[in-house]
Amino acid sequence: MNEPVPAPEGQEPAGLLLSRDLIFTSKVTGTARMLGFQVLTAGNAALALAMIEQWHPKAVFVDLAAGELVKTEALVAYRTAAGAGTTFIAFGSHVDTDGLAAASDAGCDLVMPRSKFSAELPDLVKRHLGGADR
Repeated sequence: MNEPVPAPEGQEPAGLLLSRDLIFTSKVTGTARMLGFQVLTAGNAALALAMIEQWHPKAVFVDLAAGELVKTEALVAYRTAAGAGTTFIAFGSHVDTDGLAAASDAGCDLVMPRSKFSAELPDLVKRHLGGADR
């Protein structure tokens, strides 16, 4: 099924994570939940695009290790569908300089090594999902 389940009015997720890494997904969604925010995960491009179009999340977290899900063409499509109100935060291996540069070129607002993303995750969640400080 590639269609997102409608969220009750006023309970749309604040964030979306594009990842296929179950352990890292738990870290991101768990951190967000502890801070009072909902982040849902999309593991394929069709679902990701449908979720972005339906919910227009405040932030999309992009795991650059997710292969086809986050290829340049897909990121451009997600960015276009989301519009200006959504921040895209990409993270990947510090040695994948081409991948980090491609994410930036595709329109991601913040691009950083995975280690920096992990270290700053609580602050990133509060800043980009909180709304008032955006």
